[in-house]
Amino acid sequence: MQQVIILHNQIPSDAPEDVLDILRQAQWIAEILTEKGYATTLLPYSLSALEQLEKSVVVFNLVDSAPKEELLSYLVPGILESLHLRYTGCSLSSLFLSTDKVLAKRLLSEHTLPTPALYSKESEKGLYLIKPTTQDASVGLDEQCLVEHDRVQAVLREKEQEVGCPCFAEQYIDGREFTVCMYGTKEEAHILPPYEWVFNDYGQNAKIITYDAKWTENTFGYEHITAKYTHDEADKALLQQLVQISTSCWNVFDLHGYARVDFRVDDQNRPYILELNANPSFYGFYHLAKEWLFSFEDIVLFLVEHPHVS
Repeated sequence: MQQVIILHNQIPSDAPEDVLDILRQAQWIAEILTEKGYATTLLPYSLSALEQLEKSVVVFNLVDSAPKEELLSYLVPGILESLHLRYTGCSLSSLFLSTDKVLAKRLLSEHTLPTPALYSKESEKGLYLIKPTTQDASVGLDEQCLVEHDRVQAVLREKEQEVGCPCFAEQYIDGREFTVCMYGTKEEAHILPPYEWVFNDYGQNAKIITYDAKWTENTFGYEHITAKYTHDEADKALLQQLVQISTSCWNVFDLHGYARVDFRVDDQNRPYILELNANPSFYGFYHLAKEWLFSFEDIVLFLVEHPHVS
């Protein structure tokens, strides 16, 4: 019986909701694999524990960034490779390139893939969105992050003190928001149908998916943003373009495993890549499987059956 180690973050007693969710997903994946006949063990990350693993195991890598552990998300694959352990998900190089959002945007631009312009003093006037450079799960993102050009530098400094890490600003694209989930090997990517995040009854509120909108119940964003999985015929060309751009992202970032691309689409139907998230949460994959009647469990099995081999 193949043994699969579900590797996740250490979960402190005061862990925020996005970190607690890592453990929930680890337990979820373990249940699926156990039902499919695998021997599964949940393992909080530690180097000493990894050094004791048999080389025959497959490590299902769910280690993500957490407070004071921002480097772990991209370093863990390198550690697993150095220990000659097979593992799921993206490699060190792919995670490094995608985890640093400024570096990722420059790579996208080099390959003529559309992404919102980075702020500089010479940038055109208008609204800019301030984000932490290396955080995911919308950590640090709130309504105060959306500012006019002349306030960017002051708010940048405030936000960096608040979140304790470097931040950057990019041009705000006012429009629709889409997500594309994908998985596969370096040779072939499986691109799942794009879905849209709908901002219901937002009025004059800033249409951004904040940390609270993702994680905090009874907040305005949490209750007013919904996912839409089916689309009108008028969106067919746009959806095809999102799939094509996502395929290009898979190749540019040399991905193997699973990933997600987040888009904004402006009022002229032009898509912009907000970010590429390697090793994202599995909720998008799961809901797409329910909507389009394919097996989410088969995706999990695919990842275990196509690990990185050092």
